[in-house]
Amino acid sequence: MIVSYALDGARIATDIGGKFSIDADQPAPFGEDTAPSPFDIFLSGICACTAYFAQRYCRKWNLPHEGIAVELEPVFNAQHVLTDVRLRLKVPASFPRDHLGGLLRNAAACPVKKALEVPPAVSLELIE
Repeated sequence: MIVSYALDGARIATDIGGKFSIDADQPAPFGEDTAPSPFDIFLSGICACTAYFAQRYCRKWNLPHEGIAVELEPVFNAQHVLTDVRLRLKVPASFPRDHLGGLLRNAAACPVKKALEVPPAVSLELIE
């Protein structure tokens, strides 16, 4: 279970199953910008997952993963609603060309990215 706790200001502490914790804050003027915003953490999960699946492909085929990077560019409309998530998989020039398609397919298999493609229902209830 993941539990987030409201702290002072706009800071949030999130416990992930008792194993990990993530601090979040909002940029000024809403917070003090002492940690990534929750939205940045959300987007980072997509990027990190995509990079992991690229790395996993390299391990499977015994290919070097040094120099591989995933860039994520969020696109927002005028109301600051996320409308597009643009991912770019960067590979070094030395990466074997015959593996580019497989690398891209494997990176695209990231389940975090796929969850956005077919979004789940999200519910919120009040408990005391």
